[in-house]
Amino acid sequence: MKSKPLVLILLSLQWLLAVAAQAEPEEGARRLQVVEPYIDIHTGPGGHYPVTQVAGRGEWLVVLKQRTDWFQVETEKGVRGWVTRAQLERTVTASGAQARFRQVTEEDYRNHVWELGFSGGDFEGADLLAAYLGLAFNRNLSAELSLAQALGQYSNSYLVDLSLVSQPFPRWRYSPYLSIGIGTVTTKPQTILIQAEDETAATALVGLGLRAYLTRQFMVKIEYRNYILFNSDEDNEEVDQWTAGFAAFF
Repeated sequence: MKSKPLVLILLSLQWLLAVAAQAEPEEGARRLQVVEPYIDIHTGPGGHYPVTQVAGRGEWLVVLKQRTDWFQVETEKGVRGWVTRAQLERTVTASGAQARFRQVTEEDYRNHVWELGFSGGDFEGADLLAAYLGLAFNRNLSAELSLAQALGQYSNSYLVDLSLVSQPFPRWRYSPYLSIGIGTVTTKPQTILIQAEDETAATALVGLGLRAYLTRQFMVKIEYRNYILFNSDEDNEEVDQWTAGFAAFF
């Protein structure tokens, strides 16, 4: 059975892929009227898909979803297909205004509130999978809740962290940041011959990272963290973690 942290990480990846695949069009631009002689309707979101239908002048289209610069529409006859942004921006709304579809820009990246991401990396020699949810208080300060699973040869570790992230240069496309936080790590031995107990330790962390805006709602993050594990026998341990991954903001 899959562990809960791994399931949450996989769900995060699924959500990111769904965001990448489609986005809802801007409110108020869902029902549009064709004013050109006709609009080509493709079977899929790309110029290599064949044109099997056209929508003529005066016909109304309902915009269903977006995939990059292609929009899925439905005609009055119930036919569904895909048209380009350029074609849709030559239609009009019910009020007669020219249709416009807002694109996510780098300024949206600087002003976003929420972000969700996943990453992979190394936790003191063990393969690491992680997911996090971030909440920005302002451009310079945010909080992150992260879940991670480290897959070792003899044991697996499960990390839960809550950290504050300081971004001193939020307007930079490639922006460094610092983090500090607390959490817990639970180590579960994989041995069968010897029944060992799970161990849970409180942790403190400091981190240094770099985030970079990619396009649309996506960014990439690279991060180093140094953990201090406060073991019950007072023999504290330091652990290094390296990760790299993708995130979506909204």
